[in-house]
Amino acid sequence: MTARAWADTVPIEPYLLVIFGATGDLTRRKLLPSYYRLLRRRNFADVGKVLGVATRDLTDAEYRELATEALVNAGIDGDEAARWCGEHLVYQPVAAGFGALAERIREVEEDAGLVGNRVFYLALPPTVFGDTVEGLGSVGLHRSSGWTRLVVEKPFGRDLESAKRLNGLIHRWFDESQIFRIDHYLGKETVQNLLAFRFANTLFESVWNRDRVEAVQITVAESLGIEGRAAYFEKAGIIRDIVQNHALQVLSLVAMEAPVRLEASSIRDEKVKVLRAIYPLDTDRVVRGRYTRGRVDDVAVPGYLEEEGVAADSTTETYAALRFEVDNWRWKGVPFVVRAGKRLPRKLTQVAVSFHEPPVCLFDTDEACQVHANVLYITLQPDEGFDLAFDVKQPGEGFVLRTRTLHFRYADVFGELPGAYETLLADILCGDQTLFVRADEVEEAWRILAPVLDLPEAPEDYPAGSWGPPSADRLTAGSGWLVP
Repeated sequence: MTARAWADTVPIEPYLLVIFGATGDLTRRKLLPSYYRLLRRRNFADVGKVLGVATRDLTDAEYRELATEALVNAGIDGDEAARWCGEHLVYQPVAAGFGALAERIREVEEDAGLVGNRVFYLALPPTVFGDTVEGLGSVGLHRSSGWTRLVVEKPFGRDLESAKRLNGLIHRWFDESQIFRIDHYLGKETVQNLLAFRFANTLFESVWNRDRVEAVQITVAESLGIEGRAAYFEKAGIIRDIVQNHALQVLSLVAMEAPVRLEASSIRDEKVKVLRAIYPLDTDRVVRGRYTRGRVDDVAVPGYLEEEGVAADSTTETYAALRFEVDNWRWKGVPFVVRAGKRLPRKLTQVAVSFHEPPVCLFDTDEACQVHANVLYITLQPDEGFDLAFDVKQPGEGFVLRTRTLHFRYADVFGELPGAYETLLADILCGDQTLFVRADEVEEAWRILAPVLDLPEAPEDYPAGSWGPPSADRLTAGSGWLVP
């Protein structure tokens, strides 16, 4: 899917990477370390310059010190980090205006012998996406003598109407072929491998339908709370923060048809078809929750309403379980149940595919049938891999069945996997949009969730360290939540 990113030496044209929000948390913790590791570990030609843009009034030297510190905090050797930053990083305060930015870009490109290839990365709060795009367009930075690419972080809008407005604004200046909307979950190797797992293995693809699959469950669990992000999370909630993007993207990859070919447009076409086949959610197919005091990893933690910055009368959900149905030929009648939440027992992103039990139980006892449904567990993080649960006969007299699993773990075979941002940055520089979200994907996801985004009722309480409100079990149609 992204073979170019794994070549021994990737041919990249010289470019300028312009990072808006260059002093922010995302840039310091994720972008700069991932970009550095990409250049070192994956043998990308080191032919780029980085221009940081932010509100702080810094000189080039001061910004290089800040960037060096960020790389050192990420485990990179200090001398090497300082040398690299000194050779590749420059800085421009945003207060000088977009005209001054355009002039600085031309100066940097001329000094470095660059040819006009540019990446504008908006590592910014969504409230300033629009102004930044307008600023770039107003001084002609949306076009150049080379290629120009715009990278936009999530969240992309907060509902269908705002997403449409933002898409319209960006499309005033940039073509869809220039736009890279990031969902970092799609950069994970295990998420990408869903395509290989399904379409390279006829054993599974032949049973990947309503005739053999009883239900699909998708879990996106975090053990952490809001970690000081109340200002953002109070306006978002778990449905906007996780379900609209991460969870629905995983669902679309699990449910999509085989693309015509392994290229961005074909893959994204099939994902959109899945989303279009999902009706907007009824409120009776959603359970919302909010964590109260409890213990996670045997540590006492406060409830959501006790977190700093959270309103006492808040109705924001920290947990949501939702039951989707994909109304197409392959999946008609198969429930896709998604749950996402904070302060759950452990960090886990997993797809559980439950297959139908045999139509007749040959292995019954006086109490009940011994047969259990086969379940395929696809663990996307952490401990990435697959588990297939099946029944076997226990040695000895009579037929006593036990459920056992076959295991596969990526780390055992391939060692450490690259970070999601390494993969995504590689694809941006290569111009591969496969792992990025298209405008119609964003809008379809917001359409599906529109009826349940701003419910006025207070969420149900669940203690931190539990798997959420017990009432969410009803969405699984009696099967319960599947965790190996």
